[in-house]
Amino acid sequence: MRGIIITLPLLLSACTCIPQQNAAERAEEFYSTYLTFFAESDGEYPQLREYVAADTLSRLNEIESIPEQEILGSDYFAYIQDYDPSWVKRLEVGVAHQFINGEVLPVRIGIENGGFLNLEVYMRREDGKWKIYRVSDVTDRYEHPIFNAGALTRAKSLAESGL
Repeated sequence: MRGIIITLPLLLSACTCIPQQNAAERAEEFYSTYLTFFAESDGEYPQLREYVAADTLSRLNEIESIPEQEILGSDYFAYIQDYDPSWVKRLEVGVAHQFINGEVLPVRIGIENGGFLNLEVYMRREDGKWKIYRVSDVTDRYEHPIFNAGALTRAKSLAESGL
């Protein structure tokens, strides 16, 4: 009986949990800080590991190591080359929907002339947090082929041949 009395409070304290962010909150947090950083810096966003899935980061690093690669013609997460910090306030993150082992959600980022760029952001839980593993440009119906093994092989081959 004494063991139950001691164990019960321990079990109850284990049940208290810190509220977890949902996918939409994580996406909004990422994009609001990332776009501001992107607009104001030429460096690498220091919190990528916090918000992006490990295999996606690994693939992006592999692609970036290829000289003169043409797989990424713009930023992978925003499909842009330049960004004005004043556009960040027009960021909109929509409602997440179930997709395979995670969620997909619409993200609209403000661009020039009052326009928007519509993205689909795919997220899954990794290390207990929602992380981005794939982004596609809905506005222009395009997705960077970072997971296309053939595109990666061609890029490496072209880099090795010097073409």
